[in-house]
Amino acid sequence: MYELLALDMDGTLLNSDKRITPNVHHALTAWRNSGRRLTIASGRFPASVWLHARATEMNFPLIALNGSVIVNEDTGELISSTPLSAQHTISLTELIESHGAYIQLYGYNVLYVSELNHVNSKWPLANVVVIPDKPLTVENYQDQINYIQVEPVDDLREFLQKRTEPIYKATILCDHTDLLDMLIAELQSWNLFMITRTGSHRFDVNAFGVSKRSALEHLCLKHQIPSVKVAAIGDYDNDVEMLKWAGLGIAMGNAEEHVKQISNRITSSNQDDGVAEAVLKLINPN
Repeated sequence: MYELLALDMDGTLLNSDKRITPNVHHALTAWRNSGRRLTIASGRFPASVWLHARATEMNFPLIALNGSVIVNEDTGELISSTPLSAQHTISLTELIESHGAYIQLYGYNVLYVSELNHVNSKWPLANVVVIPDKPLTVENYQDQINYIQVEPVDDLREFLQKRTEPIYKATILCDHTDLLDMLIAELQSWNLFMITRTGSHRFDVNAFGVSKRSALEHLCLKHQIPSVKVAAIGDYDNDVEMLKWAGLGIAMGNAEEHVKQISNRITSSNQDDGVAEAVLKLINPN
């Protein structure tokens, strides 16, 4: 019997409207009521992970920012973290900006950007727990938005040279595929970072060795849960190592093909309540 279930968020726990459907919510409640543990492993901000975990009453420490941060499931407070090196982050930023690509940096629930634009200014709203029949506006979700800040700092490199608080993750966005591939290859050659694609035009950068798997493995060692007793569900590159490590790795129906190939099982898509389907099969395997 699996004791712990770890869920990715975007493309997995959440449907394309960024919502937890009633069927998924009911299945997760049944999982918890069976006496087992439930957590999130996501690239999102700690506050966003915690808000969604609170909405589904998760009962195990939470993994945010691709494993660089572990969060208390009850309070949302930091338990442990592995930030990026300050000097490495400066070098990363210099490379990205020298090629005209976009970079944003993640502190603890603060997004640092050179200037506000139509995408990053909406970041807090994009991280809330969406409530059915409640339009996604700042006014309607102000209580959740307050947990996440977007801070324009003008010159990111100058900001990093003066900053003492940690940076946990960077995200790079670029519309030019060839440039994106070149940047990934260059950064991988440095052997300083963990690089994961998170979309066709973007990738994330964490400290070397940091991943959802590393954080989940750390938590399971602490709580004496062997990997064979862990089930994990995901859909994209930053889920691969976690799915391979878990006793049961489940790919969403909407997952990338290479994610499906390394998984033990494939469930339905996030539009068809794939998490609910997978969880109910785990509870009642016959």
